[in-house]
Amino acid sequence: MEELDIIEILYALKKKIKYIIATVVIFAIAGLIYSKFLVTPMYRSSTTFVLSKSTDNTNTQTTGDINSEAITQNDVTLNSKLVSTYSEIIKSKTIAKEVIDSLGLDMGVDELISSVTVTSKDDTELIEITVSNEDAKLSADIANSLAEVFREKVNQIYKIDNLSVIDIAEPSSLPYNIGTVKNIVIFALVGLILSCGVIFLIVYFDDTVKDEKDIEALVNIPVIASIPKLEDNEEGGLFKWKRVK
Repeated sequence: MEELDIIEILYALKKKIKYIIATVVIFAIAGLIYSKFLVTPMYRSSTTFVLSKSTDNTNTQTTGDINSEAITQNDVTLNSKLVSTYSEIIKSKTIAKEVIDSLGLDMGVDELISSVTVTSKDDTELIEITVSNEDAKLSADIANSLAEVFREKVNQIYKIDNLSVIDIAEPSSLPYNIGTVKNIVIFALVGLILSCGVIFLIVYFDDTVKDEKDIEALVNIPVIASIPKLEDNEEGGLFKWKRVK
């Protein structure tokens, strides 16, 4: 066909609706199988800590019988500069090796580091350690151990204690990488697009002559008349007209 005939394509889609539905169902089932049996569930656990006042920079304010520690501007400035440095130290091989030894993990240093994500929120002094693992409990244990080992390492390196844990990592009950409904919908949409695309290509590249319009487009001559096909009607023995295609 020389030009795109929307009506013909829609008619072809309507004629093949059963095949389209069957393809969508097959792909949806494939999405269900993929989610249930082919994807390994992975769990995430996170622990968050904040850079607080350093024990080496303690200013004490006394009001009556109440003693309170004040965070100075120097503390804020120092902590802001240390956020990015701390984020890199957490994923160091030294920290990873100590965590593996303390938990008795059966994994390599690089494997552990690749499972760890460290994020720091802009304009804050919060650092979040997130660990991904097939075992939900183990991911929480690794995250908490990383935070503890890291805190001790900071004490050794900088001789300061300015880390306070905000949230302790807890095992997650749901895997983060499996969305059964989402996968089924995505696979079904792929099946729909694929089946409709195949039908579109078949119609678009079909150059067979089907009616008068195709003849006119082919020879660029208007059709004056057409001869219908005469068929025998088995019911009443009468003839009926049938259009030739």
